[in-house]
Amino acid sequence: MSVTKFLLMVLYLSVLALIYSLYILIWIMKADAGTYEMQRIANSITEGSEGFFRAQYGTIFKLSFIFALVIMALYYTKDESNQQMEQIISNKAMALLTGISFMFGAACSAFSGYAGMWVSVRANIRVASAARRCYNDSIRLAFRGGYFAAVINIALALIGVIIVYLLFLIQMEWNLAPGQELQLEKIPLLMIGFGFGASFVAMFAQLGGGIYTKAADVGADLIGKVEAGIPEDDQRNPAVIADLVGDNVGDCAGQAADLFESITAEII
Repeated sequence: MSVTKFLLMVLYLSVLALIYSLYILIWIMKADAGTYEMQRIANSITEGSEGFFRAQYGTIFKLSFIFALVIMALYYTKDESNQQMEQIISNKAMALLTGISFMFGAACSAFSGYAGMWVSVRANIRVASAARRCYNDSIRLAFRGGYFAAVINIALALIGVIIVYLLFLIQMEWNLAPGQELQLEKIPLLMIGFGFGASFVAMFAQLGGGIYTKAADVGADLIGKVEAGIPEDDQRNPAVIADLVGDNVGDCAGQAADLFESITAEII
């Protein structure tokens, strides 16, 4: 089996995994969402999580765009005469492909983080509602919510790596001189932009979300347990909303983006 056929087969299986994950998501969303009071609190957490995500990732993407331009400029102005590796792609093509792969990796990492956060805020209330009736149903909902986020991560990592690999493969075949052998082993060395873009978003997502969730957690504990004398995560404490928002943007979105970056780096 040729390399191209193998990659297309993996790409096909990854798309099938994404389709099946949508089926799991539909199954989760059909579950009971609890009482009005539960939904009111859950909606506040959802609104805060998505608002934080928009603000944080808006800044991250602006920084990513600037870094992509810097990387493209560095590759474009690279001295070809001092390269140790044989020149297989022109500086102009390398600059363009690396910039595109950097932004593509950043977008995939951000989408993985958003998918993890999106499903967590919606699965959580359904898990809590199911726990009032049957622990088995609540465990199934919890595991399938995690399954959805995991499949999105792995499938996107495979799809992203394969697409970037094929882009470089097409470019190398386009520039291949008559009688010259195609050096497939050098393609992973050229795909660093994709992994760097994923790492760039994951780093800021982990830092921003992690700092926020720790600060909100400490603040909620000080106000609730120390000053007001009420239990931890009590709904009477408004700071608990901020704490739970931090759990979603830090522990769910941040961890999902970090997991995507780890899988991508290991594959490359």
